Amino acid sequence: MQLLRISKHFKEQNWFAVWLELFIVFLAVFIGLQADNWNQDRIARETAITYYSRLIEDMRAEESSRLARIAYYQQALKHGERGLRALKQPDSDLGQQFLIDVYQSTQLWNYTPHRATYDELLSIGIANAIPDHETRSLLANLYNGLDNSKAIQQEITPLRNNLRSHMPYGIQREIFKHCGDFVSFLENGVVVVKLPEKCDLTLDPKLTFEAVTALRSYTDLEKDLTRRLSELEGKLLNLNNYVQPTRDMAARLAELAN
Repeated sequence: MQLLRISKHFKEQNWFAVWLELFIVFLAVFIGLQADNWNQDRIARETAITYYSRLIEDMRAEESSRLARIAYYQQALKHGERGLRALKQPDSDLGQQFLIDVYQSTQLWNYTPHRATYDELLSIGIANAIPDHETRSLLANLYNGLDNSKAIQQEITPLRNNLRSHMPYGIQREIFKHCGDFVSFLENGVVVVKLPEKCDLTLDPKLTFEAVTALRSYTDLEKDLTRRLSELEGKLLNLNNYVQPTRDMAARLAELAN
């Protein structure tokens, strides 16, 4: 219809009408393109906000996980320090509490960074989903740090395997049964593992004596326990180091989403 009118005006040499019709056509095309661009921008913005929200959830999960691990390893450290002090005492003074302490000092909680959303972004092209270059750089640096953190958190010094090889299994089973990990879940689905403040159990005195005697054959116990305490201090320092950065990133993402 538009072309017919333009053709008619052209035949009539009504140049004003021709230019007017052409202007209307070009204007319609321009508005259509702009509307499409506006729609694409809207979709991109909504996509970015969705990913910002998911990344914020991951940051909060990472923070919760780290705070829980800090409490866990502080408890293991407390047991280890008490066990190390007990080793300075004569065998006759060592008993149930010593066995509990050295066993609990070997407890380990595996760690994996909360990076599901970030990995998804990398797979689809993070630049399209997160347009802010500085935020992308900060995220990359943060997750590199969390990946390095994993190596520190997964470190296992000799004490764990050696102690559990020397301590009679019956004693280990009782400690595990009455003093083992307590697992729960936060509202965001984060797994929380806790060690009890106190162990409510009574070991057979004869088995306790035999266990203490068996551990005395573990000649490197003091050295390995000392190394374990150093390892626990390193884990705690590393866990603390990334609590504030995850909070800061969550705050930055929340600001971008508004």
